[in-house]
Amino acid sequence: MRPINTYMGHTTGGLGMQGYFFWFLLASLSVFFAEVTVASYLYPYFTPWGIISLLPLYGLHTLVLAGIVYHFGKPRFETLYLAGILFGLYEAYITKVVWNPEWDSVLKIGGVGIFEVLVVVLFWHPFMSFIIPLGVAELLTSGRRILPGIVLRHPYLTATLLGIVESSNAPSPLHSFLSTFSSSAFLILLVHIWLGRFKGGRYDMEGLLPTSKELKPLFLALLAYYIIFGSLLRREALPGLSAQAPIWLLYAATFFLLYRALKKSREHGEVGLTECRLELRRPCRLAGVFVISATIFTSIKTLALPELGVALIMALWAFASVVAVVSLVKSARWALTQ
Repeated sequence: MRPINTYMGHTTGGLGMQGYFFWFLLASLSVFFAEVTVASYLYPYFTPWGIISLLPLYGLHTLVLAGIVYHFGKPRFETLYLAGILFGLYEAYITKVVWNPEWDSVLKIGGVGIFEVLVVVLFWHPFMSFIIPLGVAELLTSGRRILPGIVLRHPYLTATLLGIVESSNAPSPLHSFLSTFSSSAFLILLVHIWLGRFKGGRYDMEGLLPTSKELKPLFLALLAYYIIFGSLLRREALPGLSAQAPIWLLYAATFFLLYRALKKSREHGEVGLTECRLELRRPCRLAGVFVISATIFTSIKTLALPELGVALIMALWAFASVVAVVSLVKSARWALTQ
């Protein structure tokens, strides 16, 4: 049984069904923001590949890394961002995207795709696979201010922009609508069950994440996924040791900075709470904005401006590269200062 935790007058006991359901909800949020919002995989909750590959892979990363951050430090931007880089580095040994993406790499140095590292490893996964899903989960539980301030202040603008991003890669308006609608509906159903059946707003999220003891089997399962999928997927795309060495250095630097950041975060005060809490009506409205925005802009791209998709992708990559550099410098500087 998990020790009882007290939070804002409420108590949580052993993990129970609500804890495992929360783990599934968190995994689903990670897949949604990482895959659906960019039309990378259209139907992750309804296909065998999504169920046996994406949900466990994203879920294990999120649970292990969040468990480490919450239990060995505090969930502030720097600790979450650095942990998110470790999340993003699965694009090395599992997908091999940082070395040999399935598109033409614009710039490579030492066999490593520079923009692939900046955009995929240092931006997309830290924010979309990790920080944003955790921030939404916090709004459904404890209410810590994990989401970036601009997202909390402008949620409908954020949903609109995510719809535009989805349209940049969606193959057709029909696919865009079906993907965003079905995935959003699935998540809303999970949120409905969480808030209704499990009264999710009364839990401290830290008490729902894996304990130190639970982290061990989850980490071993994650390691098994790396070994299995790393050996099965695109083995021919794995480069020689000279190209792998920069990724080893990035791993080592990130581990060191995360260790420093976690240690430093324990000396700082608790992360503040936000007044924004999610009731079911808000996710429904945001999902509607997301679906409409994605469908409209995919229609414009498909029927009127075919070059719009390329322009949106280029704008996203430029924006993401800048944010990645700023976020990495900010996190490293904070971790290394006394």
